[in-house]
Amino acid sequence: MSSETTRGGVTPLQPIERRNLGSDVYRILRDRILSQELSAGEKLSDLRLSSELGVSRTPIREALHQLAQDGVVVAEPNRGFFVATFTKRDLEEIFELRRVLELYAIRGLGDTDHTEELQRAMFELEHVERLIRNATTAQLRLDAGDAFLKTDRGFHSWLVSTVGNRRMSSIVGGLWTQIAIFQQIDDEIPEWMLVAVEQHRQLLTLLLAGDVEAATALMTTHLDDMQTLVLEDFSG
Repeated sequence: MSSETTRGGVTPLQPIERRNLGSDVYRILRDRILSQELSAGEKLSDLRLSSELGVSRTPIREALHQLAQDGVVVAEPNRGFFVATFTKRDLEEIFELRRVLELYAIRGLGDTDHTEELQRAMFELEHVERLIRNATTAQLRLDAGDAFLKTDRGFHSWLVSTVGNRRMSSIVGGLWTQIAIFQQIDDEIPEWMLVAVEQHRQLLTLLLAGDVEAATALMTTHLDDMQTLVLEDFSG
């Protein structure tokens, strides 16, 4: 085993350039958690992370507090920070909140013309569909999955942003970070992704036609289906 490899085969974190340290540390730790290189329940020592990243403990603590706000890290009094452990009930609660926030947002779309944004979303979805159709190798399937997750989050985040409520957008941003824990992509395209692509197409078609009522009903179905399928995939 290489001396550059730590426990579990994970390459040690490399020191980062001094730019916006808090944001850089946050991004690095978030990505490590989402990739499960930092496992559920693992203690996150600010001293150890400070040494590994070559920064002071201040940006480490800032990042850990932000991750705690996102819900992927737990701060325990007198014990420190730990990677959060998620359960079936956690996913159910996440989708309960999404239903409230996203259905509220979609009902308000009829008040303003969003044709340009919706057409762009359709273009991005068609691009993802092509990637999925042409994904003939494991790496191409991983790339297609990553592209879908980016497009999926982009659309739903944009939807909530149309409300113009910064706090609502912040809440949804934290929810999406938690959802990413469940949406793990390997070298196969999961069923929930194929269902989501088709439902997104139908949803965008309805919104472009101005049928907000039908789009609202479809969004309800979409969120219900995603909760069921993502949980099945995560449990499996």
